Amino acid sequence: NIIKRLHREYNAFWNENRKAKANSMKMSKNQVMTLASIINEETNNIGEMPKIAGVYINRLNKGMPLQACPTVIYAHLDIEPGITRVLKRHLKIDSPYNTYKYRGLPPGPIRLARPDVIDAVLNAPKTDYLYMCANPDFSGTHIFSSNYTKHSAVARQYQRELNQRKVK
Repeated sequence: NIIKRLHREYNAFWNENRKAKANSMKMSKNQVMTLASIINEETNNIGEMPKIAGVYINRLNKGMPLQACPTVIYAHLDIEPGITRVLKRHLKIDSPYNTYKYRGLPPGPIRLARPDVIDAVLNAPKTDYLYMCANPDFSGTHIFSSNYTKHSAVARQYQRELNQRKVK
């Protein structure tokens, strides 16, 4: 009965409107849910989720690697659980979930995405953003940019803050 209920809820969620949005993005339902699962791990800030989705969609459309830290953390679950700061050594793992190493989406979701996050993907705004970095003020927000130079400056500032706070 539980499985039947979950199946009914899934089918009700994926109504014609949502399926049409996914199709217009040239994404399958599974791809949308995989991207939503990454965003769900990337932030708790509901207001930023559509913009983060836009960054990742822009990267996918340009053939860039996603470079999503949550996927690298997921790839390490069995060998190094509890990673809170992704380091260069973590980026070397040979896993289809290492989106620094392999382009495109990973083979499946890294967690169960909330419905509002799936909708954030389906309603992602059109922007020219390709990069984002956690805000160095540790407000739980991100700074978005469309060029690597600006992104690098913000990333260096964030790294300095992390080091000063001795975040591991």
